[in-house]
Amino acid sequence: MKVTINHVQKTAGLIRKTTFHGVALKVEFNTEELAIIRERRLERDVILDRGYPADMSDMAAEKHASRGLGRKLLTAAVSGVDANNFDLTVSKLMKGEDVYHFGTPVEAKEYEEHLKNGLVTLKNWIVGNAEVEKATASFEL
Repeated sequence: MKVTINHVQKTAGLIRKTTFHGVALKVEFNTEELAIIRERRLERDVILDRGYPADMSDMAAEKHASRGLGRKLLTAAVSGVDANNFDLTVSKLMKGEDVYHFGTPVEAKEYEEHLKNGLVTLKNWIVGNAEVEKATASFEL
């Protein structure tokens, strides 16, 4: 599992320009890890719970949350099931780079630390799901 984390910035707004600080994450799984993920169906496992990003307005977030069932199904069919939420999942990492924006650089740095801890947990989770121990354990209670 090769991890690349970059900090990016983007500016939004016509009159009052706002700079958002993003953390771009790219994870390259090796073939063995991909096989384990697919075999054990770990694609929907959540690495980090996160709300809507700072570059999304409150109105857009409300609109996203109050979409109807038809719109959610259409989004899931076109973009995948993960497109209906903002949580970081294994499936999003398998698709390519994930960029999440914050309002301040401090928030981006804190997120990076949480991200590193989550990725270590993910690696341990994948290794733990590789295979079941074949040795028989016997003990007396």
